[in-house]
Amino acid sequence: MSHKTVVVYGAATIGQELVQAVATAGCDVILIDHSEEMLKKGLDRVEAALDAEIARWGLTTGEKRAIMSRIKSSTQVNDAAKGWLVIETLKETLEVKRQLFKELDVICKPETILASNSATISITEISADCKHPQRTIAMHFQSPIAKVPLVEISRGLKTDEATFAAAVRFANMMHKTTISVYDCPGFVTTRIILPMINQAVKVLEEGIAPCEQIDTAMKLGFGLNAGPLSLADKIGIDTVVFYLENLYTETFDQSYLPAKLLKKLVRAGYKGVKSNRGFYRYGEDGLRIDNSGLKIEQLTQATAR
Repeated sequence: MSHKTVVVYGAATIGQELVQAVATAGCDVILIDHSEEMLKKGLDRVEAALDAEIARWGLTTGEKRAIMSRIKSSTQVNDAAKGWLVIETLKETLEVKRQLFKELDVICKPETILASNSATISITEISADCKHPQRTIAMHFQSPIAKVPLVEISRGLKTDEATFAAAVRFANMMHKTTISVYDCPGFVTTRIILPMINQAVKVLEEGIAPCEQIDTAMKLGFGLNAGPLSLADKIGIDTVVFYLENLYTETFDQSYLPAKLLKKLVRAGYKGVKSNRGFYRYGEDGLRIDNSGLKIEQLTQATAR
């Protein structure tokens, strides 16, 4: 087991961003996903994101080559045993995450740290079937991971101090500030940001302003890196709905009941960046197409064309 290699499990948007950030920090990283297509799409988008940094003079071509050389991919779950740290970024479903942790608990050495990026599911619940729950922990990275200097860390009821300390050191190595939160679904950021996204969608539904204007208002008015609708696309609109429903189940707080338009877009297959269409349209490189925001007059249609 290499003490330099980190494994990221899941090649969707968060997995892509996390792989890029880990490799940029100087670590070797293995991206694992059961789908070859998802792996190729994920690595293509990592490369496109690095090309965008080069275009902004934030990176050199030599640095890009070095970063990409640190990234490997695999469809084999057994390759998770090659990392000292495994971070899962799968769909926000307890059964899926719990099953993966149960497999990893057998495959990986007892000292390997198993981390979940889950935003709304307790790490204690995720690791319930593990024989070594002391090495499990929640590390919630926020999108865009390369730019947001924060990681929320949550210990499970059986997580030991060594695991917590190692998670903090890893986050600091990535130049992130960490906060420690209780083992409670939603952490701090998700509990606060989801109602904002939900309200932004309702403002759009009511025809108060178009997508671009809503996002511009929140970015400039509150100093956000991304507007709420753009953020929903990056997270994945289907994932936002999962988050909202999970937190509503936990809290019975009405602010977490998903707006109708969110569900409508998911039913139409418009899930954000990962499907090239959400509140905005995106190219195959994952970059947003100018002037592509969902128009108010489209909201009465059966699907948002």
